[in-house]
Amino acid sequence: MLFSNDTVERFADASRDFNPLHTSDVRARVTPFGRRVAHGACGVLASCGLFTPPPGCFPSALRVLFYQPPFLDLDYEPRIISISPQRTMVKLMDGSSEVMEITFEFLPGTPVLLATLPGDPVAPRHTARALSETDLAPGLAYEGCYSPCTSSYEALLREFGVVRQAWGDALPIALMASSYLTGMEMPGERALYFQLNAVFSNVSFELPTAFRLELTDRDRRGMVKSQFRFSSGDSVWSLGDMRALLLPPRAGIAPLAGPIPPEMADRFGGKVALIVGGSRGFGSCLALTLAAAGATVIVLYARSSEDAAQLQAAAAALPGQILPRQCDATDPAACCEVRQEVLARHGRLDWLVCSGVPPLQNLRVETAAFERIERFLMDGFALVLAPLSSFIDLLSQSSGSVLLISSSAVEDPPPVWPHYVALKCAVEGLGRTTAAGYPKVSFCIARPTKLLTDLVNTPMGRANAENPCVAALRILSAAATQLQPGQVYYVR
Repeated sequence: MLFSNDTVERFADASRDFNPLHTSDVRARVTPFGRRVAHGACGVLASCGLFTPPPGCFPSALRVLFYQPPFLDLDYEPRIISISPQRTMVKLMDGSSEVMEITFEFLPGTPVLLATLPGDPVAPRHTARALSETDLAPGLAYEGCYSPCTSSYEALLREFGVVRQAWGDALPIALMASSYLTGMEMPGERALYFQLNAVFSNVSFELPTAFRLELTDRDRRGMVKSQFRFSSGDSVWSLGDMRALLLPPRAGIAPLAGPIPPEMADRFGGKVALIVGGSRGFGSCLALTLAAAGATVIVLYARSSEDAAQLQAAAAALPGQILPRQCDATDPAACCEVRQEVLARHGRLDWLVCSGVPPLQNLRVETAAFERIERFLMDGFALVLAPLSSFIDLLSQSSGSVLLISSSAVEDPPPVWPHYVALKCAVEGLGRTTAAGYPKVSFCIARPTKLLTDLVNTPMGRANAENPCVAALRILSAAATQLQPGQVYYVR
């Protein structure tokens, strides 16, 4: 089972769930997932095409657990488990990892089909609500009318092979409506669908259908629980409850951790530094700290133009300056262009900081993850090798320094980060061997613990995460006082 870009766009059009996690590359890139994900309800609808209900039965109940978001263009394995003649479970698997678990229940009866499908969609919102934790209090409720875009609805049924006469319209339309309610109404913009429980009365209904959504609970972990009801006239044709995780607001640009020590100002003042992956995350904290110490900091970024502009503005009052430069740092030719610009404008380079890393997804060493692990390693290693190859001679001429950002994970490897740990180990090895060939250049390898960046910005991921600007000040302060030419220095 694979969710293509066309499929995701078609589901968004059908359901009216245009949450940016599904529809915006720019917005999704700064989430912990690093890229867009498919609608969880889309996976449930696709599962309806894998089998047909028992003859003479209608879908009476649905229970879905979303363990992790489905990504675009990945081939997931569906496993169908017949629990009883009137109960079927479908598990969507990514190798040995469960993505979602769907349980269908059936009762005797003829599934309800809509006599007519209206052409125009009906939904109160076209942009997702931006609700705060204060807004999300028990009792908050929204009401309105809903109808999917029926042309896209029918196209999805054909694409997934869902037999409409066997399934009826209630379950598929309730799926789309629940996706709309979660992603657009409540919790809205920051929602991550987690669980759905729905029952169906198998009574006739019409579109648009009336809906009511009420928040019943929000716990300290950020889990939002709500109840929903879909009705037509006096008849309630579906009701149930949903849970969604409220993703925290973006970590954003952290303020400086404190005053710059004199030894840092002496070491970095007037120097020219270049940071790969410096427009956001830990790289942005390193850039701000270097600029606060008086350095001119060239920040290479791939796509985060808005973040780069905000970072430059944040450094406007600092002794140094930040100069954003868009560049594919995995491309040696692009790095060589930057090299020529650095020489023409500054005449030298004193510091190279490699902080960039591809989006990180939990993976295990197994066949299903082979291509993703291989691609992660290739792209991540190129983010260090291409800049290091392009700038190492300039650093040698200025008796400069290289700062490579590794991770404490190399000492205590999480089982779901084999690609990340392997990459960081390879980067450390590259640094040590390069240092042996360039005795005029000093090398610092930093192994910070978990940092509060977009990479870990979930309610659970934020636990025990260090302020990245505190880590930046600590690492750069150590580098200012400890580095010596021809040596490799480790710092946490």
